[in-house]
Parts: sequence; C-alpha cells; structure tokens
Amino acid sequence: MSSEHDVETLQRSLRDLLRQNARAGRVIVAVDALDAEEAGRFADAFAAVLGEDGTAVFRASVAEGADVRTDLVAPFRAGEAFGPGGDTAPGDAVLVVDGRFLHTTELRGLWNFSVWLESNPPIGTPRPELPDAERHYLRTARPKAAASVIVENSDPAHPVQVFGDFC
Repeated sequence: MSSEHDVETLQRSLRDLLRQNARAGRVIVAVDALDAEEAGRFADAFAAVLGEDGTAVFRASVAEGADVRTDLVAPFRAGEAFGPGGDTAPGDAVLVVDGRFLHTTELRGLWNFSVWLESNPPIGTPRPELPDAERHYLRTARPKAAASVIVENSDPAHPVQVFGDFC
C-alpha cells in the first residue's frame, strides 16, 4: 500500500467521522500539533479530502497570539469576510484551521471537530526535552483528552488514528 493511500484512507475515515457529528452548516475543524509545519501539511491534505464531494472548504493557519475568535471564527460562522483573504463562506462550508496550542481551554470550544497530531520518537530513542511552553501546554490543556481524534503522526507517510483509553 502506498504512503499516499495510507494518508488518504485515514483522512477519508476522519472525514466520515466528522460528517457523523456535523453534517451541515459552517463547520470548523482544528488540526493541532507541537510541530506547526506538520499540522499545516496534515490540514492541507485533510482540506483536500473534505472538498472531494464539492464542499466549500477554506484553510487558515493560526499564529500563536492571534485573536482566533474575533478574526476568524466569529466572521466565518456569521458568513462575513474572514481571515487574511477576506473570504466569505456559504451556508454549508468547512474551515480547516491549523496551528499550535489550539486545545487550550479558551479555544477548544470553538471547534466542531479537532485533531491532535501526536509525534513520538522511534522506540529506543530518548525523548527530547520539550521547551517549557510545550510542557505546560501538554500538562494543562491535555490536548490528547480534548481532541475529537488523536492521530499518531511520527511517520507522516503512515499516520494512524489512536484510540485513547481514559478509564
């Protein structure tokens, strides 16, 4: 099986899961990861899969410190001009947002659906020490528990959905 096929299969599965929970209206999806570039790549590919059925799909990358609620989410949901491109969304559309720290308590309620991209070093390789901001985020926001879906993305060519057991 090709790596492109693995990625598309997973993303189509995630699209189907999203559609079970949010069939119509202006839907916002967040793709969160400590690695902003990986979040962006995954979000681009997911947006392409979401648009396969003709759904209007918009993309945005969120920089840390941006006023996501005022500049992006509120105008998108209202059908007004949003984001740097000044786009307006039809009544049924999806906005796929990527960035870091998108599962903070202040932001997590903005998303209809969210993906946490988990990346782990190969088995036997020591885990690198994370910067304080990232350690704080993982400890306080608990993005694995807050996300709609967890994707193990250590090998971006072969992402796998992870089903966390929080019992």
